[in-house]
Amino acid sequence: MNGFERIYSIMSCGSADCTPFMPKIWVRLACEITSISLLDILADPFLAMACTVRAGNICDADGARVFRFPKRQTARDADGGLLEVSGGVAIGRIDTKGGLSTYLYEDGTIDIGDEYEMAFVQFKKQKSLLVKSIADARRIAVPGKALFKDLGFDAYYKRILDESNGMAIAGDCGSATLSFYSHFRGSAQSLMDFYDEPGLVSAVMDKGVETAVSHGKFCIDSGLRILRLNDSTANMNVISPGIFRDFIKPRFREICEELHSYNKDVRIYCHNCGNIFPIMNDLVETGLDCIAPLDPLGGFSCADARA
Repeated sequence: MNGFERIYSIMSCGSADCTPFMPKIWVRLACEITSISLLDILADPFLAMACTVRAGNICDADGARVFRFPKRQTARDADGGLLEVSGGVAIGRIDTKGGLSTYLYEDGTIDIGDEYEMAFVQFKKQKSLLVKSIADARRIAVPGKALFKDLGFDAYYKRILDESNGMAIAGDCGSATLSFYSHFRGSAQSLMDFYDEPGLVSAVMDKGVETAVSHGKFCIDSGLRILRLNDSTANMNVISPGIFRDFIKPRFREICEELHSYNKDVRIYCHNCGNIFPIMNDLVETGLDCIAPLDPLGGFSCADARA
């Protein structure tokens, strides 16, 4: 069996000739493994996708995750920090030790009604809140498949599959729920909003569902059959099981139902961090095909989860 066959079989409740191995390789680590320059990654969206696949091949992995990046121009400041440049002007500093987001010098430059901006919303940060009302939430643009095709990502996926050497390629749906919401309201305010602004939470997360489904359908149309749905913050070290069941679970279920209906052969796994033991059955009930990771720092064992 090759890597794709192993992982797909396991996600389909089948068996494999050995335990499949798909390490979490973020692009920053992939640059170290492949000796590809981070500057090249930021300038070339295809290379940003390909580097994790090439790193997976070097590590003899069975699968790799691929992420869509915007094309960015960069420069160095006097201290050697990496800056994003637009129109010849530095607009912010890039977090090279974390998620490669640009922390903008000036607020108010992100247009939540623009499809391109929302396709890469996680890569720009500003100090003030992006969304302040339900009216703002309704303005959030949902990136369509036509946008990704115009940007060339369908061709990028084909090239990725051609050089995968039989590895499983996991396409990214992004996040629809708490991690998505926090882009617009900040981490601390997001948690307060569950109690103070539940209608706003629902309005933004509903846009998140539309966005995740759009991402997923584009990946499926591009030939991928394994999808990743992220909400690393929606764990029981951060929120309660009750909040998960009220806000996160129904939206996970909606995404799984929509994408499984779109293509019955697609397999979907979620990315959660921290303690998810109290919601294990809830995650199963959403229609997910796989849960990853089972975080040992969450206070439970794989044996507990399996039982």
